[in-house]
Amino acid sequence: MKRQPGDAGLFYAPLATAIPHMKRLTACLVLLALSLSTRAEEAPQVFLDNDELNYVGSISRAGATELSTLYARLDRKPTILAIRSRGGDTAAGMALGTLVHAHGLTVKVMEYCLSSCANYVFTAAPYKIVSNFAMIGYHGGLSSDTFALDPAQEARFAAMPAAEQAAARKRYDAEMRRDLAGRAQEERRFFDMIKVEQRITTLGQAPQYQQRFRADEKLVAWTFSLDGFAALGVRNIRVVNPPWQPKSVKSDYGLLQIDVP
Repeated sequence: MKRQPGDAGLFYAPLATAIPHMKRLTACLVLLALSLSTRAEEAPQVFLDNDELNYVGSISRAGATELSTLYARLDRKPTILAIRSRGGDTAAGMALGTLVHAHGLTVKVMEYCLSSCANYVFTAAPYKIVSNFAMIGYHGGLSSDTFALDPAQEARFAAMPAAEQAAARKRYDAEMRRDLAGRAQEERRFFDMIKVEQRITTLGQAPQYQQRFRADEKLVAWTFSLDGFAALGVRNIRVVNPPWQPKSVKSDYGLLQIDVP
């Protein structure tokens, strides 16, 4: 399965999660090649159109700040945030989600909202609007137990003398887990605030789904039915022209719909 590396050199995948380089304590969730190209998603564009806030592109701190600033300076406050994003920085995702939650914004997804966007922005909205093909995809979170490195980091380990690799990997893994521990608690507080179950970000990493992802490289993340979302606390989803059948309009990558135990 092809994976799209993050700007920090690590990635989250449907079955394996990662945090950023230890010198940059910024956790990113960067989805795989579900996108229409193999390049990292474009820098975010934030604008007002037809009385709706719009956020298009990677979830970033700069983008979150720009959206917050735009909302604050508008005399007539929008009630809808239309978003299209493959994900990005987790702290920025939670900042956007906090803004959405605090102001009761409806989140509208006409194409896709993946990774950090799905984890923290879609879940935070009291009301959601989706097209009948919109993809709301999850593939890991800060409470995930397993990690994977992108090819660049693997190459750095591979370049080491064989006798040093095992110890270097062990140190790296320990530091990743230590860095993530505090962030997982921050994520838990966020989900407690919006009254959504944190396990929404990890359910698809259960063993019974690993075989499905391994068997079909076109499955790059997981999603839920309307009832499944509701069971996790994500309610009030309005589907434009139902039924809701998530699919990419420009590729054949797909989402695995999983059950909620």
